[in-house]
Amino acid sequence: METKGSVYKLGMQMTPRVWFNARIDLSATLLFSIFNVVLNQFFMPFAIQEGASKLQVGLLSAAPAVGLLFSPIWAAWIEKTGNPKPFVIIPNVIGRLLIIFPALFPYPSVYVTTALAFQILMGIQAPAYASLVARMYPSDVRGRLMGYVRVASGVLMIPLAYIVGRWADDAGPSGPLITASIFGVASIFLFNSLRLPKQPVPLQSRNAAKFSLRDQWSLMSGNRKLAVFLVATTFSGFGNMMANPLYQIIQVDVLDLSNVQIGFARIAYYAGLLLTYLIAGRLIDRIDIKHVLLCGISAYAIVPMLYGVWGTYPAVILGNGIQGVGEAIWDIGILAFVSRLAPGREAAVFGVHLMLFGIRGTLGPLLGAGLSDSVSLTVLLVIASICGWIGTAMFLLGNRKELPREGASG
Repeated sequence: METKGSVYKLGMQMTPRVWFNARIDLSATLLFSIFNVVLNQFFMPFAIQEGASKLQVGLLSAAPAVGLLFSPIWAAWIEKTGNPKPFVIIPNVIGRLLIIFPALFPYPSVYVTTALAFQILMGIQAPAYASLVARMYPSDVRGRLMGYVRVASGVLMIPLAYIVGRWADDAGPSGPLITASIFGVASIFLFNSLRLPKQPVPLQSRNAAKFSLRDQWSLMSGNRKLAVFLVATTFSGFGNMMANPLYQIIQVDVLDLSNVQIGFARIAYYAGLLLTYLIAGRLIDRIDIKHVLLCGISAYAIVPMLYGVWGTYPAVILGNGIQGVGEAIWDIGILAFVSRLAPGREAAVFGVHLMLFGIRGTLGPLLGAGLSDSVSLTVLLVIASICGWIGTAMFLLGNRKELPREGASG
């Protein structure tokens, strides 16, 4: 039940329920930080150090996308129930427990199997989270609150990246993996205490008997702004995903970086991430969102160019910083973009977006890693950069004509 009255916090006017959710979101995200560091920054290097082949590296890189291939199906179920929360909580509890397995059985095949199982579960929660965020925070403060929460997490992950790297160098990956699993599960149980307003299930959702891609795709037909966004992110995202396993191969096999050196690179990533969360969160609530998204899309063109043309440890540091900028914008920028364009249908639209990510994110890493034995890494990275620049140009040209404004969206 919504509590009457309002409070003034962090320079924003909000209801007590929204302020409560912000505090729960912050606390849960801080607990989640060590899981985030271990899984997203060290899981693949750990697997490579355990002897993962190029194909296994490609599978690890493609794993996040594989789970998203089925997101539209889950999105239809989420809309039908009208309650996204269980679709976020249950898959996350199971998925975060799975990370214990590579700690107990440190074989490349276990890393790959765990990553695929975890990401399939994340494919369930991803469209649900987009709908959940729209209920957690109203649109006028959503960008700033999401940004502030992620800034705090980014600040914490900077020292954690060094600590985990040093810990893994000294004692191996088992300790960080087990600790990440424990903190990850604790964080999702805390997140479960969010207070959400009751919303009636739309008649269309109640009557939906089964998944219909045509119904979900029809949400975007005739919407030029969304069509441009989808095409541009497909090109830019494909280049990013194609390059992603190559970054890890260069760091571990070519430059022979230690876990501590990788940790310093991730510090640069988190610095870019948290600064962007802080700045972009404010901009999303105040200006045409297309300008913010353009920066995020172009970031994915710059990073593979740095690795491919420069290819030194300083390039790794700079590239990680720019990668953090891009990922922060893709995170909160796309959530805010979808929420404004399709209020009430966030899960469906986000499900289609995630399905497209699943396609390019599965093919890109497998193609990049698979060709790395026969094609120069420099050539592959330049190709990935070109894909990113094509996406950037499409988004820029597709938004040159001024479109009707919807609040602060672009």
